[in-house]
Amino acid sequence: MSVFHWNSLQDLFAIQEKMNRLFEETIHRTEFPDDDSLDAALWSPAADVYETSDEVVLQIELPGVRLSDVRLEALDGKLRVSGHRRATPEAQPRHFVRMERIYGRFSREFAIPASIDPGRIQASLRAGILRIVARRVSE
Repeated sequence: MSVFHWNSLQDLFAIQEKMNRLFEETIHRTEFPDDDSLDAALWSPAADVYETSDEVVLQIELPGVRLSDVRLEALDGKLRVSGHRRATPEAQPRHFVRMERIYGRFSREFAIPASIDPGRIQASLRAGILRIVARRVSE
């Protein structure tokens, strides 16, 4: 039996976050919503965030989502990305033999530095990746 030592509470929090996300994803994937609850399922798309000296860039996985179904809001030091992934009309839950993709509304919030100019936030959606570029205020 091997002994494992914790380096810090940060490791524990990281594991807890991963377990929470895994648990949420598992619940959503095993649910088989009826017609009325298709829009009620919440999901949380995966995201990468990085900073340069001029900007903060977010890349969010949104396969099957149209840019017109995405909303960006900058408020109180946070950037909220929300939207909706719609099922195609011919693919209704009652016809599924197996349903692994999650449909419905999503929302994520990201802390952004005070140096970001909310008027200079741009977004593009290509190949299922939403790329948001938030430029810093010029000094």
